[in-house]
Amino acid sequence: MNGITAAQGAPAPCEAALCWNISPQICLVEQPDQDCSAILTVHWVSTTPQSLCLYVAQNQLQCWQDATIGQWQQQLNWQNSTLSLRQFNDTLLLQTELKVLSRKPMRRRIASPWSIF
Repeated sequence: MNGITAAQGAPAPCEAALCWNISPQICLVEQPDQDCSAILTVHWVSTTPQSLCLYVAQNQLQCWQDATIGQWQQQLNWQNSTLSLRQFNDTLLLQTELKVLSRKPMRRRIASPWSIF
């Protein structure tokens, strides 16, 4: 089962020409190499109409044409990855990291696996 962390309360007001809100940005899993499986939600707002596409890593999720607001929500599986919002010409406008953290960190061996004595 995944533990999802999201910002508490309303998002801070944005003064920029293009703003977005992503939830969750951090996903908590049981095992270190486990993928996160969660409903990812993205909202974006622009002061001017824009044609934009949403990507996880290099995978295109959705595009909007001449829009001032966009919303996307879907069940998604990911391992530490990058979420980005780009123009149709592939110009990067916004980018953030989607992080996956484990409840059980990878164990490190304290002693060598062998000994001469």
